[in-house]
Amino acid sequence: MNQEQNKTVTNVANNEIPVPNTNNIPPGPATVTNQQPTQQSEQPSNILVGSPGVVVAPVSSEPTDASSADKGRVNGIVRSATETEQTLSHTTMINPTVVTPRVEITSATSSPPPPVVEDTQEESIPKPLPKKSHKAGVFIFLLLLIIAVLGYYIYQDYQKDLARGECSPLVASDNTLRELDINSSIVQELYDKIKTTIREDVAYHNFDDVFKLYLAYRQIPTSDIYESNCNLFNESNMSNFTCSSSTNFTPTAFKEETLQREVRKLFGESISIPNQNIVLGNSCFGGYQYVAERGEYVQGYCGQIPTTTYNVDKELISATVQGDTITLRENVRYYSAEGITNDQLQSGVYVHTFKLDNSYHYAYVDRTIEAS
Repeated sequence: MNQEQNKTVTNVANNEIPVPNTNNIPPGPATVTNQQPTQQSEQPSNILVGSPGVVVAPVSSEPTDASSADKGRVNGIVRSATETEQTLSHTTMINPTVVTPRVEITSATSSPPPPVVEDTQEESIPKPLPKKSHKAGVFIFLLLLIIAVLGYYIYQDYQKDLARGECSPLVASDNTLRELDINSSIVQELYDKIKTTIREDVAYHNFDDVFKLYLAYRQIPTSDIYESNCNLFNESNMSNFTCSSSTNFTPTAFKEETLQREVRKLFGESISIPNQNIVLGNSCFGGYQYVAERGEYVQGYCGQIPTTTYNVDKELISATVQGDTITLRENVRYYSAEGITNDQLQSGVYVHTFKLDNSYHYAYVDRTIEAS
């Protein structure tokens, strides 16, 4: 009995039976062996097709019953009662190739990089534009900074004008008369603009255009006065003054619009005073000649030293506001040497009147003298 089984297995191994590719696996190289069957090959083993050493059962040309209990079995050699013995010339061996991933390790401590996981959810969500938002934030910050700086300078300029009396909250809604502190900044600012010294009083005492131009000249900032030359200076138009290169004298000058600006600030926007030489009588006070061809006031040189034999006591005694008008009252008393008289010097109470104009400047509008 054993000899017949060995003979049957040998005949099966000598035939080549093609194996259908049911798993869509690319066919690998088949190994055909002509080996004598051993005792182990006679016993069927329950292993799957594709494993090394699997012997494929012979395919019968007879119709197969679909209800057979052995349908689809390839575990071993399948025989039926009506099946005739067939011999196979070759035994088909399937040796599948196992492919393993190749990992290169560069060092003992390094590990393979983690797999990259693509996040499709994040790609579907539109990402914000950080650069544009950053630029918008910088622009808003700079705009706020500029507004803050401008506001600060406007406020500071307002405070300066308020201290000078150019923007005053003193205007009352009614017409009541109120006393002001004579030491307040607005009162002292106005008083400094119009008070004079004894030498100026002796040189010229009339309240006219010449005196107003002189007071306006005193308000010009030193930054608006510059060194100039004696070109077109007419010495015959100003007694006691000269302008020549032989005197080693470098005159100063200022623009005529500079003087007119100070005239409007001191006496009001509506006032108009014609340009003329600035000098108090025959004294050396002022000493600027108006040169129309140059549009400038040019300084002349005066060699006299102003002297006087008079003294004066001046005191600001009160300051009041009524509506848009501020009034300063100044007590003035002149003293002269024995035997010397000057009809221009009048002692008494000098009343200086200022009125708020449309440019919020307190304009110097009048000066009167009351008996003491």
